[in-house]
Amino acid sequence: MKTILILTDFSENATCAAKAGLVLSSKLKTDLLLFNTYIDYATLPYESGGGWDVDDFSLRKQHSIQGLESLTEGLESIAVKLLEPAGHKPAVQFQASNCDLGMKVAEIIKAQNIELVVMGARSIHPDDPLPGADTSAVIKNTSRPVLVIPTNTDLYQIRKIIFATNFDESDLKAIRYLMKLGNLMNYQLHIIHVSKPGEDKMTAKEQAFKEQLELLNYQGLNYRKVNGKDLVARLNELTAEDGPAILAFLHQQLSFMIRLFSRSKTKAALARQRTALLIFPSKMSN
Repeated sequence: MKTILILTDFSENATCAAKAGLVLSSKLKTDLLLFNTYIDYATLPYESGGGWDVDDFSLRKQHSIQGLESLTEGLESIAVKLLEPAGHKPAVQFQASNCDLGMKVAEIIKAQNIELVVMGARSIHPDDPLPGADTSAVIKNTSRPVLVIPTNTDLYQIRKIIFATNFDESDLKAIRYLMKLGNLMNYQLHIIHVSKPGEDKMTAKEQAFKEQLELLNYQGLNYRKVNGKDLVARLNELTAEDGPAILAFLHQQLSFMIRLFSRSKTKAALARQRTALLIFPSKMSN
């Protein structure tokens, strides 16, 4: 059986992400693996020439295990109330480690049959929804899709996934995954390409891409090319239409993600729309 890997630091966002992972595991018929890394390398005394603080190390490990046990119990309790009585109930396991987060995620994916990685939104700045170093490390080291969940996200309230495309061949692989998710969660798929004003003429690459989309035969899928001087601003407008959405794109568009989440107007929109991100590595494994 496949497993959804949930990364947690026991924050509010991470707890919301765990609930989202629970919902997806029921739909995808997977188990759950909770993971927490309990070492903050930047604060360890040996980084500045000191020795290991064994008591602090043990305390961190104990706190991690206790947090994972509590989260496991919480998810099992939530499953009774949130999931369909006759639906799939995932088995929940957990791991704690003092390893680098990105490297450990790669190790877990290699060792286990991971379907998806789910984590809460992180930020270097408390008031900024931009995912921080942990998110970047995970995305860099994963071969599976990564779902980044802001606080208060409710996957049952979402009705659409917006996928930003540049007509790359890898986009079609991601879209097929979105179709599977859309069928299970009753999501519409909006495939969007933002072109600059004056670039309305369809290229051969775009035409070939559209023909491939038509062959997919997904009832809730539609393709639109929209004009916009600013890619980020235009997609912000689209995600704000018709209620909450998931915004999806490929890993090589990470610079776009950073710009998307670094603007003050976007912060206000995200607070209302609770936008989740689904990020596909460009070399995603099956």
